[in-house]
Amino acid sequence: MSIRVKLYMSYLAMVFVPIILMSAFMIFIFYAGGVEDVRHYYEREDKESYQQALVYGELSYVLRNDAGELEKKRYVAEIQERLGELWAGLLISREGKITSVAPFLERAAPNENWQQLLEQPPATVTFNSYRFETSTVDFAYPDGGEGRAVLLRRNDTVPIYWRPVGTAFSLAFIGLTSLLLTYFVSRSIIRPIKKLEAAALQIKDGDLSHKVEATTKGEIGQLSIAFEDMRVRLKQSIDQSLQYEENRKMLLSHISHDLKTPISAIKGYVEGIMDGIANTEEKRSRYMETIYRKAADMDQLIDELFLFSKLDLQTVAFDFKVIDISRYMEHFLVEQRFDLEKSGVRLLYREQAEPIMIAADPDKLTRVLTNILNNCVKYMGQQSEHAAKHITVRVKELEQHALIEIEDSGPGIDKDDLPHIFDRFYRAEQSRNSETGGSGLGLAIVKQIIEGHGGVVWAENAEHGGARFCLKLPKSIPVKTVGAHEKHTNH
Repeated sequence: MSIRVKLYMSYLAMVFVPIILMSAFMIFIFYAGGVEDVRHYYEREDKESYQQALVYGELSYVLRNDAGELEKKRYVAEIQERLGELWAGLLISREGKITSVAPFLERAAPNENWQQLLEQPPATVTFNSYRFETSTVDFAYPDGGEGRAVLLRRNDTVPIYWRPVGTAFSLAFIGLTSLLLTYFVSRSIIRPIKKLEAAALQIKDGDLSHKVEATTKGEIGQLSIAFEDMRVRLKQSIDQSLQYEENRKMLLSHISHDLKTPISAIKGYVEGIMDGIANTEEKRSRYMETIYRKAADMDQLIDELFLFSKLDLQTVAFDFKVIDISRYMEHFLVEQRFDLEKSGVRLLYREQAEPIMIAADPDKLTRVLTNILNNCVKYMGQQSEHAAKHITVRVKELEQHALIEIEDSGPGIDKDDLPHIFDRFYRAEQSRNSETGGSGLGLAIVKQIIEGHGGVVWAENAEHGGARFCLKLPKSIPVKTVGAHEKHTNH
């Protein structure tokens, strides 16, 4: 529920709830007083003034024209009974002495001094919490005796204390309703705002671990959701920044180590030449070849670092083209077969009969395959010279992807190393170390390029030994463009 609706409903409740409560209270009072139908009560109240007018008119005529009727007990009892039904009564006197007091008045005020009231009638008098109005009429009996009649009739239909009590009760209902509604409405607004304030203070102090839950709907609920989304994004940003900082430190550490080793070797060989240790042409030639090889390794390492940094920052532009991966692999492996055979490695290719069209950057894909093949060769270099060394490449067509499998005949990869071999600067204990020429970036570059193609890469151990690298790339989908006769490929 929105804040606007809550406020509107609270305003309406402040008006109608007291009315409903007061009505319920009045109905309870009527029911306690024996009034089962409120309509009958008000109907009787409406008729009361008319009936009073009839009785008062008759009484006024008798007092002025036929006072002798007041000496008849039967008539007096009848008129007193009729007046009592109308919340009224008569005090009748003869020669200053009271001759009749209305039974209604005696019941209303049993301890009242009626003689004094007769002699000095006030304008109003209160009996049993009701205010009565007095009217005094002096008349003469037929025999000449002096008489006085004091008529006391109820002035208000409710007790005199009901008006202030009702007003106070209404104000109390209104005040209590306002307080309760204000409390519940403000609590539903302030409590989630307090939670947001506490979360903001925690974020201010650098604590982003506490989740902000939306406990209400409406504007505050949406604000809580947006605040939680901001917290998650901010935490991810900080975590990413920390990870980048950690990666930067690790990058500097690995660069320093990987560059220091060949530089130290180059310095050593150069000092050997300068000091005359390489005193023969054969030694000098061997030293120079070693220096060149170390410099080439440094150059390759710098190239890999440069490429990896560009991939990591996503600043490498991919030139996607639609290619048949089967034909592409066939041409690529023909170029690689000669170099692999010089290293004593036999290359086998399981060709796919049907063409499989994918969208790929041929240059980047060549880099991927070259890194994996070089990794396989270095991995198999740990075996004895007499062991059979071969690499098998397969291309398979899946429902929406093309799968490339590169499997070597090496000793395989340790299970503890499998989840980490695509991490930057990660080297397995046996083969991926600086002594075998591994920089720890080759497979990390593979992962970055494959993910840039929208694919996935993973490694596993083959059933009969050896490592298997799997590349899964999405197939291209022909889609129609502006004209129905024109087609291009959705990359």
